[in-house]
Amino acid sequence: MADSSVSWKDARIMAHRKVYLAVGRTNTRIYRFDPVDGDTRVVDGVPPYEPGYTAMGAQYRGEDKEPLLLAVSGNKLITIDVTAGTLRDEVIDGLPGGPWFDGDMDPDGKVLFVVSDPDAHSYAIDVATKQATARRAPGGGRWDDFSYHPKDGRLFSVEGDNGDLLLIDPGRQPMKTVLKRGVFPPAEASATAGSRKSYSATFFDQDGHFYAVDSAGNVNVLDLTTSAVPDHAQRIGRGRVPVGALEIMNGAGRITPLPVPPSYDEITVAKKFNQSWESGEPRGRVYSFELTLTAVSKDGGKAEDLRRFRISFDLPTVKGANAAASGVEVITQDGKVYLESTADQFLAAGTSRPIAVQVTVPGDPARLPREYPLDGLKATRLHSR
Repeated sequence: MADSSVSWKDARIMAHRKVYLAVGRTNTRIYRFDPVDGDTRVVDGVPPYEPGYTAMGAQYRGEDKEPLLLAVSGNKLITIDVTAGTLRDEVIDGLPGGPWFDGDMDPDGKVLFVVSDPDAHSYAIDVATKQATARRAPGGGRWDDFSYHPKDGRLFSVEGDNGDLLLIDPGRQPMKTVLKRGVFPPAEASATAGSRKSYSATFFDQDGHFYAVDSAGNVNVLDLTTSAVPDHAQRIGRGRVPVGALEIMNGAGRITPLPVPPSYDEITVAKKFNQSWESGEPRGRVYSFELTLTAVSKDGGKAEDLRRFRISFDLPTVKGANAAASGVEVITQDGKVYLESTADQFLAAGTSRPIAVQVTVPGDPARLPREYPLDGLKATRLHSR
């Protein structure tokens, strides 16, 4: 990639609200992951790939389209279309059998750069011609994914054993250098037999915040929006990416930044549908709900005082779709709604409060459902400012 003709200063790198995780050492599945609220869902339409794959990158095809995902398994290129629900493999000319760890796409979506063992060649794969070109060796360590910084194109990774922040220079031999020591906590392994203690999925948002997910699903974020590197990354929430005992193998994509803090500390929220009616501008249907928050953790059932919160759910990605709610800030982006408390709104442990919500969905009122499903509904606890 050192001889790439792409200008990072001018490159327009697209991003979405969610990124993608390759989960499972074998029978690998694709999950969509929202790093703001921790929402994680398997892409049901894409079949599992029995041999397993890693070194994944995302090829964006437009702001309103899901990207293609490209990964490697042995000497094959795996192309995953999350919209069509297809997965195909093709032999890559000049690519050895691996194993493969790190992977990311260049900004114009033409080259997947992948890394193997410490002293083995890395490879630049032209995804159109299916040709692989050998590059320099990576160097030692347990770093299992890297990502291009959206501002300057530098490759960053994290050493799993000690949390060092790594800079990967494809023109250097070996490519790895330690930029700063002990920035992340040491990585944890999943419950899968043979799981590596590695940071196996990394990605940036467009502003330069660097996310790193270890094999067990712990998520950390580091502010790399300026040249100054903080001493320590921030561990997000009281929980992991919910994929059970499966191992997170790799990640791909780029995040659209939001002016809200990430949190995965999920609390109880209940939905009551009130009514719906036809709307004229935009033409469609308006759905009325009452959402009830309870100051109790969703999984453990622990009651704790609540001061700030966020509610999120899916919204159709059609022009004119919107949501309104009482007493909260409403943000909509890339098919999601976020309702966030604007200030401390104290709720004593174990008690509840209702929030009135309206969702407007454009379309033919006769063809729209009488009740909007409010898929993806969840609520998380936020730290007080």
